[in-house]
Amino acid sequence: MVPLRILAFGLLAAAWYLTPAAEGEVVYACLNDTVSMACEVGTKIKLEHILYKVGVGTRCGEGKAQPDDGPDTFCTFPWAEMVVEDLCADRRSCLVPVTEYVFGEYPCKEETRYLEVSYSCAEPPPPPPPPPAPVKPDCDEKEE
Repeated sequence: MVPLRILAFGLLAAAWYLTPAAEGEVVYACLNDTVSMACEVGTKIKLEHILYKVGVGTRCGEGKAQPDDGPDTFCTFPWAEMVVEDLCADRRSCLVPVTEYVFGEYPCKEETRYLEVSYSCAEPPPPPPPPPAPVKPDCDEKEE
């Protein structure tokens, strides 16, 4: 009976872990880790909030892959939004490596930087209607 419970729990945990975001998912990754975002078939990533910032204390220190809650020191990194939008906006899934190669050198001295992205999955807008057909001139004019 116990192995059946363990199997059921494992299946539920796997289903929860692999379930794409519905609304307001927030994902984090520390420096040299990767943020992963995914949506259901027929929906696309809609980015809501993007921050590349520096954590204080244990947020990303001591080899942690996920940031802890705690105070942050904000340090300007103006192109973080552009980087994430280029890699993820209006796609079904994406991976964002949090590295200096992707984001460039960081102007702050602290080494505990991390990426925080809030996103949801939305249906893409319908395609625009096709342009109207060109009007053909009447070539069958009869002379009287």
